[in-house]
Order: sequence, then structure tokens, then C-alpha cells
Amino acid sequence: MSKEKADRAGQLVRRRQLLVLRSGRLRGQVAEQMQVMQPALVWADRLQDAWIWLRANPLAVAGGVLAVAVWRPRRSLGLALRLWSGWKLLQRARSVGSTASRLF
Repeated sequence: MSKEKADRAGQLVRRRQLLVLRSGRLRGQVAEQMQVMQPALVWADRLQDAWIWLRANPLAVAGGVLAVAVWRPRRSLGLALRLWSGWKLLQRARSVGSTASRLF
């Protein structure tokens, strides 16, 4: 192996070592910075677990909705209308968004 190749190989080995050390430091910094996000991630996990439970137990959801509808019929109807209006608005916004994304 020529001297130039040996020098080049040594440079590459040192460069790799420096990059591995830098990568380790960056990983540590990211781990420290993610501690700030921990409470939000815990809540996100709870919401995901609740969603999974709701999807697995549709009868419990229907029973709860029925109980509220019987207990407060007017309020339930008003809430249902607001939810329906919100759903339609979301659908319209999605439609406009997809049309706009196709244009650009």
C-alpha cells in the first residue's frame, strides 16, 4: 500500500471516529430536548388508548349517547346539529384543500 493510500485510510478512520462521537453527542442532546415533550407524548398515548378502546367498544359509546339523549334531549339535539355542521365544514375544507393542492 502506498504512503498516500495509507494517509488517506488514516484520515478516513479519524473522520469516522469524529463522526461517531458527534453522532453520540447529538443523540444525547435530542434525548434531553425530548424531555420537554414528555407530558404531551403521555397525553397523546392516553388519547390513542382511549380511541382504541372506543373503537373496540361501540356499544358502550352508543349507550352513553343514548343516555345523554334521553336525559337532555334538547341539548343533545343541539349538540348533534353542531357536530353535524362541523363534520360537513371539515368535509368541505378537505375538498377545497385537495382541489387547491392539485392546482399547485
